[in-house]
Amino acid sequence: MVDDEDTITVRNALDAEERALTVHEAGHAVVAHALGAVLVLVEVYVSHPNPQDGKMGGGKTCCREPLSDDVKSLAVCVAGYKAELAFAADEQRLANMFAREGRLAGDSKQMQELLLRFPEGERLAALVKSFGLADEKLKANERAVRKIADALFERRFADSARIEGDELAALLDEEEVHGRS
Repeated sequence: MVDDEDTITVRNALDAEERALTVHEAGHAVVAHALGAVLVLVEVYVSHPNPQDGKMGGGKTCCREPLSDDVKSLAVCVAGYKAELAFAADEQRLANMFAREGRLAGDSKQMQELLLRFPEGERLAALVKSFGLADEKLKANERAVRKIADALFERRFADSARIEGDELAALLDEEEVHGRS
C-alpha cells in the first residue's frame, strides 16, 4: 500500500530531477550564446521521448553552426553539468534516486570526441580551460540560465517543451548575456 508521504516523496524527487534537467539544458544554451553561437532552440524531453533515440529525460540545445574553437565547444559541453552544480544542487541531492547518467552520457561522449582533436599533451590543459570558461560564463549569466530553465520547467508536460526563435532570442537579449564573444 502506498501512502501519501511516499507519493509526495516520489513527486518531489521527480520535480527535482526535471528541474535539474532544465537547468542543465539552459546552462548549455546560455554558455553557447555567450561564446558567440547563434542558438536555434533548446528543449527537454519529460512527457514525450526524444524523437532521435526514443529516450525520456534528456534535452538538446541546437546552434545554427558549431563553434569553431574546440575549447569553447568543450565549455558548452561541460556547461550543463556545471549549471546543475551551481544552480540546482538541492535538486540534485533530492533527485539522487533517479539516474542522471543518460543526461551526462551524451555530453561525455561529445567531450571525448572534442578532446581527441587536441594533441595528447594538450588535452588536460584544454579541459581545464574549458571548465574555467564555462564557470565564468555561467556565473556572469545566472539570471539567463534560471529564466530559460524556468520557461522549460513550466512547459515540461506540454507537447513540446521547447524554446526557439524569437522567444529564445528575447529571453537571451532580455537578460543581456554577459561575455558575448
